[in-house]
Amino acid sequence: MDKRFFGPVTPFVTVAASAVSLLAYTLLWAPGLVLDILLFLAGAIGMYAHGKTRHICTGVAIGTLFVLGGLAIAFFVVMV
Repeated sequence: MDKRFFGPVTPFVTVAASAVSLLAYTLLWAPGLVLDILLFLAGAIGMYAHGKTRHICTGVAIGTLFVLGGLAIAFFVVMV
C-alpha cells in the first residue's frame, strides 16, 4: 500500500489546481473564492486516501492553498 503524499502526478495537479483556482476567482469573484475554499477542503479530506488518489488530492490542496495564500497576502497588503 502506497502511503506517500507526493507522487509523479502531484506537480502537474498542483499547477492545474492553481490555474483553476485563479480562473474561478477571476471569473466569479466571491463565489469563486468559496469554490476555492471548497476545492481546498476536498483536497485536504482526500489526502486520507491511499495510492494515486492521495497524490492527486495533495496536489489539489497545495495548489489551492498557494492561490488562497497569495490572495490573502494581496488583501492584507492593499488594506494596510
